[in-house]
Amino acid sequence: MPTYNFEVRTPTHALVTEGIDLPDSTAARVEAAKRIGDLLRRHAGEIWVDQDWQMDITDERGLILYAILVSALMSPATAGGRKRG
Repeated sequence: MPTYNFEVRTPTHALVTEGIDLPDSTAARVEAAKRIGDLLRRHAGEIWVDQDWQMDITDERGLILYAILVSALMSPATAGGRKRG
């Protein structure tokens, strides 16, 4: 069974998890989606601080196979400093 690694990077943090054995790349993509969802639940407030998260899914050699990108953006309506007419 191949080993897949999941690494999350933000502008202020990098988190590398241990590799896990999964049957195939489909299982690795499903696992990545579950992990990013769990991170968003546990650290929901932090996405607004760092704004950009990236999860890389790599193989045993460190080759990036897939990536999940999460971005949080404030619209001009919520960013403040907007003049009304």
